[in-house]
Amino acid sequence: MSATLDIDLLRSFHTIVRFGQFRAASTHLSRSPSTISMHVRRLEELLGGQLFERDNQAVTLTPVGRRFYVQTSGYLQMHDRLLAGFREEGITSGKVRLGVSEEYGDVLFRGLLPPLAAEYPGIELEVVTGYSGSLASLLSRGKLDIALLVDLLDIERNTDPLSQDLGLTQPVWVSAHSYRIDAENEIPLALHGEGCPYRAAAIDALTKLGTQWRPMVISATPNALKLAIKAGVAVGILDRGQVDAGMKLLQPSDGFPALPAYSVRLKFSSQQVSEACSAVARLVSSCFIGAEHVEAGSLTKKVS
Repeated sequence: MSATLDIDLLRSFHTIVRFGQFRAASTHLSRSPSTISMHVRRLEELLGGQLFERDNQAVTLTPVGRRFYVQTSGYLQMHDRLLAGFREEGITSGKVRLGVSEEYGDVLFRGLLPPLAAEYPGIELEVVTGYSGSLASLLSRGKLDIALLVDLLDIERNTDPLSQDLGLTQPVWVSAHSYRIDAENEIPLALHGEGCPYRAAAIDALTKLGTQWRPMVISATPNALKLAIKAGVAVGILDRGQVDAGMKLLQPSDGFPALPAYSVRLKFSSQQVSEACSAVARLVSSCFIGAEHVEAGSLTKKVS
């Protein structure tokens, strides 16, 4: 009998990649850490190779793991969309106003727009991009139906009937490999704009330490911040999944304190959610399962 790929094993693998930790994956999937580890072992036995390299902070993919990840990302998304499509037959029309945090615009559009056009051509989607603070304000004023927000992790908000937690994200301090910290001068920062929680996190952390800093680049576009960081002219905060080989992680020993985790949350303006709105929300959620490791807006947590 030929070997088969269990979808539960695959989902555990992709969730580990997404969060960069076995424990975070077990929390997100409501599975025990031992179950998640068992799933990985079974996959490794099936594939005949090791999938992850582990250390105390996070995990990274091996060459076998990277190949398996790339080749199965689309498969997992197709599986989830197929099942959800049968559950939500009959949705033909409706307007949905969706707010999207700047951090996740690129990958969300790639994962959302093609299936939306194919499965629900009658849904009229209006998209507003911006920082979480401004999107939350629009949502509260009834200017949006749904918003994808990044907010400081708060366990009490898990019970909010108007929100759906999609997972965790971990911001980190990064610089170019060539950057040298000069303790005698102000730290040049590549900052997100007003209303972004990462901007507040950067400023608060350095202010508490009494570290002098100055804005070097301020941009609403994550790619612009990455370019400034990789050019070696500024230090910045990025989601861990956006860190690539051109950057290095900065540690508390470098003078940059560890940052808190954030929640990626899909929030609704009202408990009265239309069928069209539910369909869009379901497709947005599916983008957080099996998303490819791409540049800005990546939902995985692999660090090269």
